[in-house]
Amino acid sequence: MTPTPVRPPLRSPLPRGPGRIRPRRAPRDLGTLALTLALAGIAVVLAPVALRAAGQPGADDTLMTWWQLAVMFAGTAVFVVHLEFGSEAETFSLSEIPLVLGLFFARPEALLGGRLLGEAVVVLLVRRQRSAKAAFNLCLFASETAIALALFHSLGSDPDPLRPEAWVRALVAAGAASLLGALAVWIVVRLHAGAAKPQRLLLAAAVTVVANTSLAAVAAVLLRAAPLALLPLLTVAGVLVAAYRGYNRLAHRYEGLELLYQFTRITGGPARPEDTVQRVLAEAGRLLRARHAMIALFTPGSDEPWLFLHASTEPGDAGTGRRPDGDNLPARLRRQVLREGRSLLIRRGASDPEDREVLAGLAAQDCLAAPLTSGEQTSGVFVVTDRLGQVSTFDDEDRRLFATLAAQAAVALENGRLVQRLQEQARVRAHESRHDALTGLPNRTMFSERLRHDLDARGTRRGAVLLMDLDGFKEVNDTLGHHIGDQLLQEVGRRVRDAVGGRGMVARLGGDEFVVLLPDLMDVGAGLALAGEVVLALGRPMQLAAMTLEVGASVGLAVWPDHGTDPTTLLQRADVAMYAAKRTRGGITLYDPDTDWNSQVRLRLAGELRAALEQHQIDVWYQPIARAADGHVVGAEALVRWLHPELGRLSPAEFIPVAERSGLIHDLTLYVLDDALAQVAAWRAGGLELFVTVNLPPQVLRDVDWAAKVADRITRHGVDPRWLTFEITETGIMTDPERMVVVLGDIAASGISFAIDDFGTGYSSLAYLQQLPVSKVKIDKSFVTPMTQDPAAAAIVRSVVDLARSLGLTVVAEGVEDGRTLDQLVAVDCPLVQGYVLSRAIPPADLTTWILQRRATAAAVGAGRVGRAAR
Repeated sequence: MTPTPVRPPLRSPLPRGPGRIRPRRAPRDLGTLALTLALAGIAVVLAPVALRAAGQPGADDTLMTWWQLAVMFAGTAVFVVHLEFGSEAETFSLSEIPLVLGLFFARPEALLGGRLLGEAVVVLLVRRQRSAKAAFNLCLFASETAIALALFHSLGSDPDPLRPEAWVRALVAAGAASLLGALAVWIVVRLHAGAAKPQRLLLAAAVTVVANTSLAAVAAVLLRAAPLALLPLLTVAGVLVAAYRGYNRLAHRYEGLELLYQFTRITGGPARPEDTVQRVLAEAGRLLRARHAMIALFTPGSDEPWLFLHASTEPGDAGTGRRPDGDNLPARLRRQVLREGRSLLIRRGASDPEDREVLAGLAAQDCLAAPLTSGEQTSGVFVVTDRLGQVSTFDDEDRRLFATLAAQAAVALENGRLVQRLQEQARVRAHESRHDALTGLPNRTMFSERLRHDLDARGTRRGAVLLMDLDGFKEVNDTLGHHIGDQLLQEVGRRVRDAVGGRGMVARLGGDEFVVLLPDLMDVGAGLALAGEVVLALGRPMQLAAMTLEVGASVGLAVWPDHGTDPTTLLQRADVAMYAAKRTRGGITLYDPDTDWNSQVRLRLAGELRAALEQHQIDVWYQPIARAADGHVVGAEALVRWLHPELGRLSPAEFIPVAERSGLIHDLTLYVLDDALAQVAAWRAGGLELFVTVNLPPQVLRDVDWAAKVADRITRHGVDPRWLTFEITETGIMTDPERMVVVLGDIAASGISFAIDDFGTGYSSLAYLQQLPVSKVKIDKSFVTPMTQDPAAAAIVRSVVDLARSLGLTVVAEGVEDGRTLDQLVAVDCPLVQGYVLSRAIPPADLTTWILQRRATAAAVGAGRVGRAAR
């Protein structure tokens, strides 16, 4: 029995070029050399012992000559049985048979010389083993033969094969030789493969030596007693060997199917192409018992590999990884496998020059190569080299198995690429679902996720949400087209992102709404400062499509935890602040609960306001309007008040926005109008000729039936339309000035007059003022109140008075709170005044009493100013 170790690697798996440096001898090679010398020492020591123990030759000792034994040993070395255990491969021969026959019928020196000669012929000439491996094997054969001779002749002097005692001696001698060989093989396998299992190796050696020794003993008995009986024995032995070889081939095929199934299962899962290649390499090397496996993947139509991976089953080798020498694949591999799509098998010891050139290019002893084909396109080359084992090399069965593996690998790679493409598409879709397609910024979904995450993890930190809306974007879209509008939004996104930088997250919610998330806010002032930077960045001119555009932005700021602790509330309150910024044109507004009509209190008021109107719980109070020169009261402004049963007296600022948002502003205006007309009629009946002014919201003027509703109420109360004045703000007029001219003209046709409220704070046009049926202008109190201390405010008031006089309009100064202001208004010839210098808004009965008292006082003291008399 001759077990053979795995071939030790003596060169790198791929060439590094003509000038590569020979690597240093590895420790495993030094261990093999030491073992070889030890085996040689055993042979040198035990050979003289065997010669002395054999003594003088007998008649039977010369039955076999050295050359006969040499032929027998050579034959058993050529016709061998291969056993493979995973990555380990052992070769078992029938060498115990000539060994045992030599012990019985040959001189020790003839047996030793015959074996060395026969084995040397096979090792050097047939298998062409290299010097180190050949030396190891010959020393192993010599030591095995020497230990067998020494034991056989030391345990007894009679070599007669007819004696059972001689059979036992032969079994012990052959067993010792087999044990020595198995241990030597295990040591080498351990050095080079690192995973040898001695139990399995020794068990196989024991079974083989018992069988071969028994067969040799039978042959020796027959050779001694009946030589012709050897013929049927040899026939039976030949049949058994052939049957075993057939069984071994069937087992190998079955094992190949099982390995193919395992390969399909391991590489069949979805993975990236590189991960799939690594799995394929590792499994192919293991299944085909190859030392090296490599894959080169090529782009269609190119000879340059875009990926080249190599794997080795050798411990301590480079392992799997990228290597720079994929473009050094031998030309025949590229031609036959890559271009022609045919597999390639080159066995060990090939003599064809092209085959030897391929092996030299791969630095291999044998190789298998197959194309990786997807459809009709060859995408790569799959190669395994250096079959493990001394005698074993790749054969046609391996070639067919490898071709199947390559086909399966190609499918796995294609699946990997398909999965990768699908994953990439999924990543793109996921990105698109969370990002705005126009600006590339995060969208509402991603912003909400990030805001929710920051709120959950905020701890004691403060944060803010800045919601902004562009001013004038609709005009840009309508005038210049959506293409320019899109470019504008992209530029806005870039500017906001640059202004915020790493301090927060910028997202586009849709349309011209952008939002900024500030997760770490030192204080509210820092948030307002950042909002100012954003507004400043957006205020710079933008060059788009050969034109310069300027846009502004209104920004609303909501802070957590002050204004809310959930995404919905914060966004809603930032939206409230943003619309407040739009109304005041202040640019930036911090959320104020007092002006939030969406607050719980205001939502409650929206539901209760309708009931209050139906049940006449809303009061209309009046603030007097008098001549500045003599203090004579000529009219009053109707102002609404609400005495809420639970919340107490509510000012108009608290519920008028609720009425506007809830759509009750029409009903509320009609309610006030009814009360005002009824009060005018009552005053007229009491001898007081007073006109009344009623505020007219812009929303009401959009009602096409409003003029008819007003006329109906004037008729119902029997009031002369000249005693009614509607007040409308400049902003309300300029929302749609052309329509306002028509609507107000229809109402004025009945005799009703109009006054512009808060004059000077809006953006009215004198051209439209000339077309509107306006008889009065009311100077806003923001100019009137500070005029005694602010010369600029006084100049504005004087200019408005002069302008109104030139246009034939009556001026009413609001917010007159003291005598000095009243004196200054008289000095500039302002006709009418209104304010605390006269009276606050009071109930109509109290106002009537107050007017009558003032007139009585004026009559008692004679001529004089009512204001001074009141003091």
